[in-house]
Amino acid sequence: MATAPDVAIVSECADPDTLRTKAPDFEPSDAFWVGHNRNKGLGIFAFGNYRLLPYGRGDPSITYALPVRVRGPATVNVLAVWAHHGRTFYASAMQGPAQLAVRRYRRFLGEVPSVVIGDFNNHVRWDRPRKVNNHANLVSQLEAIGLVSAYHHFYAVPQGGELHPTLYWRDRTQHGPTYHIDYAFVPRTSSHLLRSVTVGAFDAWIGTGLSDHVPLAIDIDASASWSRPPPCAREVD
Repeated sequence: MATAPDVAIVSECADPDTLRTKAPDFEPSDAFWVGHNRNKGLGIFAFGNYRLLPYGRGDPSITYALPVRVRGPATVNVLAVWAHHGRTFYASAMQGPAQLAVRRYRRFLGEVPSVVIGDFNNHVRWDRPRKVNNHANLVSQLEAIGLVSAYHHFYAVPQGGELHPTLYWRDRTQHGPTYHIDYAFVPRTSSHLLRSVTVGAFDAWIGTGLSDHVPLAIDIDASASWSRPPPCAREVD
């Protein structure tokens, strides 16, 4: 891959067998995938010296979430998310798939330093009074277990104050509808280890027709000792 990641979380991607057929040069060291359509699911891929260990069987009622332990030069629990609202029935009084995933895997996220990352399909601009699936509620839920948005911490901006879109929606133009809906939440106690947080360029990803999303990449100093999120006395649902 052009970005040469150690670990990649890819939403709306084909399953590993299909990828091997269509892209023989794509050779991750390990992979897990979940989805209802072999051409469109959620994948997590490791490269180089990194390997993936599954956390149980996962919860198929949450579309989609993959809890995986990443082992290599650094060990971290990763909860990969593609919040596919169309496949998870909910009303304004119910939690959305990302909130359900964080709640379901709360213990997993507290075992070792953890990252929650992926396409959340949500933003504070769509928050409404008394709607449980407000993005602000998810941010508070994650902060309660010691996780903060890598992008917002690195750029020192609030939720809603993003400088870079991650989705060029509908007509895929620079001036069309754009949104920031892809996030990576990392331990607050290890946020000082962030060396960079970058968002892919329009020309490289959208302009070439690769996707309507650009990648959000975080570079964390793996040589340093990560800290676990501090124990919390409450959970925000």
